[in-house]
Amino acid sequence: MTAPAGRLLALALFLTSSTSFAIEQWADGRAVLHSCLYASSYEAEVRMSYRNLTLPWGTSVYLVHGWGGFNNGVAFDWDDTQTLAVPASAPWTWAVTFRKTTSTRSSPKWYEQLQYVWKVVLPDGSVFYEKGNDSAWGYYSADLRDIAQRPCTSDDNFIGPPFALGITSVVKN
Repeated sequence: MTAPAGRLLALALFLTSSTSFAIEQWADGRAVLHSCLYASSYEAEVRMSYRNLTLPWGTSVYLVHGWGGFNNGVAFDWDDTQTLAVPASAPWTWAVTFRKTTSTRSSPKWYEQLQYVWKVVLPDGSVFYEKGNDSAWGYYSADLRDIAQRPCTSDDNFIGPPFALGITSVVKN
């Protein structure tokens, strides 16, 4: 094989193999128990990141999210739905960090999942939703139960390391 042919083959293999890595996402989070003596509430801090190497410059990304959990033992989805503009954090990468009280001492309601889709607005104004499946109402779910430590603090500071959150694609028609 000649040197130019070998380089061309290597480039073709790289492009073929790297297309499967064109879209990726990750989530990490940490949680604290506020008011060490009274145990008043748990709060989570979540960082969501999205990378898509196929998107053109000028693309805007939004995180449309809600919370899933239980209220008096009854499961619920998409509570407190919000849309956040996600700033670019690196080339082709967007990331946002936010906080949410996940349970309080005085309520039988608690959150276990962050449920979300990525809303992608291309420079020409067209929109698509990245949700990991082709179902009509599908979405991603990040599991807050993966936060292994929930230290106690008596102020608004978060202590301890963030933990990777497991992400699943939920099919819903």
